[in-house]
Amino acid sequence: MIEVDFHCHSFFSQCGIHTALELISRAHELGLKGLAITDHGPDLEGRVNSPFFERFRCPTPHLRLLKGMECNIRNEGGDIDLPPEFLKWMDVVLVGFHGTVAQAKDASYYTDLMIRTMRTNPCIDIITHPNDLGYPVDFEELASAARTEGVALELNNSKTALKRCDNETTLRLLRACKKTGCRIAICSDAHAINEVGNDEAVRPLLLQVGIPHEQIVNKNADSAFAFIEQRRERKTPPQS
Repeated sequence: MIEVDFHCHSFFSQCGIHTALELISRAHELGLKGLAITDHGPDLEGRVNSPFFERFRCPTPHLRLLKGMECNIRNEGGDIDLPPEFLKWMDVVLVGFHGTVAQAKDASYYTDLMIRTMRTNPCIDIITHPNDLGYPVDFEELASAARTEGVALELNNSKTALKRCDNETTLRLLRACKKTGCRIAICSDAHAINEVGNDEAVRPLLLQVGIPHEQIVNKNADSAFAFIEQRRERKTPPQS
């Protein structure tokens, strides 16, 4: 079980099926210390809801709610669909390849695009599901660039649990992270309350590769919240 889960979808995403309150309640029942609700950006028809970001306060004691977004890449320049006016409310910013990016390109194309996206948007904290089979990347090159930028690569439990990625691909990702020293974020990518905080599918792979604990940004609650605070200055809205 993850103490702080950085990747979770409510029904403000087209793919989530629960309210924020249901997700928070489940996280509290499980004893999580923190939960990030990171619904999709508007390019995947995510509902970017200003009252949630500006006015909603976590009603559950002993659980820290993190507000964020799983953003989409808009173009080959590496722009993302995070509305600039929402940046000031973001605790954590995720980005990953989704249907907004054309498939059937080679690994060089996707690797270059993701690295360009990281460098164009210093607010990005975590690259989601870099082991997505539809968007192959050079893991070592991506991990090296992520380390330079201080960005974590995600180890996505849902991809493994639902068999949407083979274990060997995920092991190659982990070996690249270990070799380069790139930081890793273990995330559930929960779309249903039974998935919140879950890391059962990926824990054996971490052990198999022997990832040092210090490379895992959410190895415990203290390290997870420290990661958030270390990167908060990167979310300063641009001056008009």
